[in-house]
Amino acid sequence: MFRHAHHRKAPALRTAITVALALLLTTGGSGAQADRGSGSAPSLAPQVLRTGSGSTGYRVTFRFRDTDATHVQIKGEWYFGNPYDLSALTTDDGSALETPGTPPTSWRPGDIPLPYPNSPAANWPVADMKKGRDGVWSYTTPLPSGLFTYSFYVDCADPTQATCTPVSDPANPPWNETNGKVSGTVERTSQVYVPSDPSSGTVDHAWQGPSRRGQQGRLAHVTYPAPTSLTPPGENYLSVYTPPDYDPGRAKPYPTLYLFSGDATEMDWSTQGGAGHILDNLIATGQIPPMVVVMPNTGGFPDSADYASFDQNLTDTLIPYVESHYHVSAAASSRATAGLGYGASLTNSLLFGHTTEFGSYGVFSPGRRGAYTLPAASALTDAQIDALGQARIYVGGGWQDPSHDYHAGEVALLTGIGVPATPGFVNGGHNWFTWRLNLRDFLTQTAFFPSVAG
Repeated sequence: MFRHAHHRKAPALRTAITVALALLLTTGGSGAQADRGSGSAPSLAPQVLRTGSGSTGYRVTFRFRDTDATHVQIKGEWYFGNPYDLSALTTDDGSALETPGTPPTSWRPGDIPLPYPNSPAANWPVADMKKGRDGVWSYTTPLPSGLFTYSFYVDCADPTQATCTPVSDPANPPWNETNGKVSGTVERTSQVYVPSDPSSGTVDHAWQGPSRRGQQGRLAHVTYPAPTSLTPPGENYLSVYTPPDYDPGRAKPYPTLYLFSGDATEMDWSTQGGAGHILDNLIATGQIPPMVVVMPNTGGFPDSADYASFDQNLTDTLIPYVESHYHVSAAASSRATAGLGYGASLTNSLLFGHTTEFGSYGVFSPGRRGAYTLPAASALTDAQIDALGQARIYVGGGWQDPSHDYHAGEVALLTGIGVPATPGFVNGGHNWFTWRLNLRDFLTQTAFFPSVAG
């Protein structure tokens, strides 16, 4: 697993680092733990227990202490479906495939997390928790292997939860929260990782699980000066991953990945996306080089056409800040950028508008609506096409994403003008299950490789 640090303001650099403790073994990004039958006072973090039976071979118990609450619910990413049992693998007209909403108790090999109804929205099940005499609410469910996001609703009277605010697990908090104090954006979810039980036919997702001791990178929360930021004024936030044994004095500077989320915050990729563990594991197995990963809060900048205000902050302020505070290469070929959803639209604004700033681009499930839409091939100049041809480009998403036709259209646009693009479509919807696969595949197949253009 990775270690955590927080950067806070200081007079000169406006940053300082406070190292937080590394947490327990079976975490998805925080303190979930395996049930070892300890005689000490029980933790309220999720208990992940291998049963070797049932649909998945594992069950997880979630707990939440609130003696005054009258109703507590849990929402988790655990509806499932087998893509090959759907009416089709994908659609080409922007419509949504109907998904079955299979609960974990009926999970079968081949099932993957799919929202129900199928939509870009987080349509995941909400269940009532049971209150014990000690004031602790609990909920137990089987789960297959993988990383799962969950949150709690306390005394929510809205049957749709639309007007209620979810809370993360106090016993398994996001890494930027210490003793109830949050650095930067509040992350209202927690994560739990469930290992594979081969006898149940679950897939080995160890590449997104906790890394081994001695193979952990570090996450830091950073406040950096951003003169054009409106919220917060004059500054903004980053989460920064540095690899295991990061060496600011080594001869070769590190490559850098700038990674954007779909909800604009600096926290999503390192929590719901499990990026820290994924990077740790891919580096440890030699599948990718050690790198620095910058996950910015992309919100708070003035409204502008084609995300021009954020792009300007990135090129004029953020990249120079990173290159002056971390031992990273200033060569465009050693810079990559990637994003999902809205973050993929940001990536596209850079791909087509600032092509030479980065050597590699990863576009995951770009949105068809927003401030940036794909240009027509006829609108691209010869110089733009030549620059695009020198970049390494990956376009991916889920086959079952309702906007798959738009994603596939980007591949067709690029290849139609003679620009090589790696298609990275996997069985999955518009959700984190898909984007973790996209991140792994982009880093191992495309990012930082030499250009294939002639």
